[in-house]
Amino acid sequence: MNIRSLTTAVLLLATGPIASALDAPARLMFKDGSHDDVLIVDYKRGYVTYKLNERDLNRTRKGPEQIESIYFYQSPIFAEAMSLYQGRKYAEAKTKFQECQEAYKTIDTAPNNYGTLGGFYAMECSRRMMDLESLSSEMEKFRKEGLTRENHIQQLEVNAFWEAVRLKDWDRLDRLAQDWRTRKVTGSQRAQISYCHGLALEELAKKNPKLMTKALNAYNITLSADFTASMELVVGAANNALRIYDADPEVKLAIKLWKTEDENQNSGGYQRLMEANALAKLYNQAGFSAVKPLSAEYKVFLKYNKPKEDTAG
Repeated sequence: MNIRSLTTAVLLLATGPIASALDAPARLMFKDGSHDDVLIVDYKRGYVTYKLNERDLNRTRKGPEQIESIYFYQSPIFAEAMSLYQGRKYAEAKTKFQECQEAYKTIDTAPNNYGTLGGFYAMECSRRMMDLESLSSEMEKFRKEGLTRENHIQQLEVNAFWEAVRLKDWDRLDRLAQDWRTRKVTGSQRAQISYCHGLALEELAKKNPKLMTKALNAYNITLSADFTASMELVVGAANNALRIYDADPEVKLAIKLWKTEDENQNSGGYQRLMEANALAKLYNQAGFSAVKPLSAEYKVFLKYNKPKEDTAG
């Protein structure tokens, strides 16, 4: 039997009622070089209790002195949840991820198990839906021992930014962003950090207006850091940036003076008006409207196109 057929056969054992999914299909790699495809019933402190198939009445328990590693075959519940997640159906995905987390709670300290991964992605659903109260509560209860991937572990640290947003602790958030400025992170994490920092800088700019430019810069980083995978944040950053342009007195003046003899194309307001025009165009061209339609007040920016330079001569 080839590995594809073997994987399919093992997955079939875990389909059906959720009660059967409590036994996790996995391959045990032993230190003597052999391996077994099993259903894991329990995992604690490196000791695995398993059976060979669904009908097996016997239980075998082996520990770290015998087991080299464990590879969990993908849970059908998790696969269904991930399909919903990738389709940005986060509320439905979260329900399935939580179901997965509950189904495999007896192995939730095993490396890279689907109980822990279900809990992790349930939190990611909360984050992507901007349900920060739920995210905060879920973080407190989450058991992270089963996480092995660096980007997953680091995401738990990045969630501190969202907690600061929840608490509206803008000074702390600004300090966090400074501390993380040179840290190596994924595109998604950089987008999150920059978005949260933009929110903080907008609030801090109420006392120090010069920080509004830095807020725009932070939102621009969000727009470029993870353009496709972090669509909700990208659309949020675009709307926040357009809101800043719309409220800018110098941009309002540039609009008032548009195509009059007093128009000054070298002014800061004119340049920011051109930035707003470019962003509004990007909004439509990149399909952001499918996530959130461009509001009428921001559609106005589409009218202010920079004149093409005369190249004749």
